[in-house]
Parts: sequence; structure tokens; C-alpha cells
Amino acid sequence: KSELSEFRYGINWISGIHLTIGRIYSVDIRDIHGNEINIRLKSLYGIRKKVLTEKYIKIVSHIYDKYFNDISRDYLSKFSAGEEFSISGVVFTSGGLILDNKIGLVKWDDLDTRAYRSYYTLASKIDSTKYKVFVYLEDWNTGVLYTVSREVLREKGFWSE
Repeated sequence: KSELSEFRYGINWISGIHLTIGRIYSVDIRDIHGNEINIRLKSLYGIRKKVLTEKYIKIVSHIYDKYFNDISRDYLSKFSAGEEFSISGVVFTSGGLILDNKIGLVKWDDLDTRAYRSYYTLASKIDSTKYKVFVYLEDWNTGVLYTVSREVLREKGFWSE
């Protein structure tokens, strides 16, 4: 458990000539040594779609509950202690988030978050050119970034569900 460091998940759509003919549910887990476990569940023409959807949801929920909730709590403890840290290239500071070197700092009271089915965004409310998009299927630990950023915003009184 202590060696797991990152995960990503999502659905790849399989396209036919004129329409979508299936889907591949993907879950990737990486440890601190760079080793990966890749889980793929494939449904074509709707065969086993419901069963595979349920399995995929259970796998992602279990991984997050048993492993990555602890990682999120560790990051929140670091934040409470005043430490700076990075998740998916985003630096958490007491003053706000540094999305990257080009965008710079977005203060906590200016930070807007948006969660969609396949991606998560962090953006400035004031300057629409300051934003960053994280795709759950492609970017490692987008789920952890989502949890930690929203919890910090909630604790500061800038976000509520």
C-alpha cells in the first residue's frame, strides 16, 4: 500500500465507421518505482456493458477508498502544516495554486474548479486565460488533485457542494 503513488482511469470509446460500437474501461496504477498495473475491460456492441460498467465502478471506488484517500489525507495534512507540495504538476501554496510556470499563481479566492465526466479544470475567475485541464484517463492523480483542491477550497470557505 505504501508503494502506490499514482492512478488514472477512464473510458475509451471504440468507433466504427458511422457510430460508436463499444468501449474500453481503463484503470492504471503506478507505484513509486514506476511499475504499472493496467486493467482493461472491453465491451463491444453492448455485450456485457452493464456488468463491466459495474465492475469498473467497483474497481475505481475500491482503489480510491483503500489507497488514494490516504494519499489525499496526507496532502491535506501537509497543507495544514504549511508545507508546499505538488500534485499533477500543480503546486499548492498557502496563497493559492501555481498551475504551471507560464500561468503562475491563482489565489484561493480567485480559484474556480469545474468537474466533468472525463476531465477536471482549475481556473482563475478573473482572468479566463489562466486555466489548466486535467483528463482523468490521461493525467496521473487527477482524482487526488480534485479531492485535495476542493477540500482546501471548502476549508477556506470558497467552495461548497
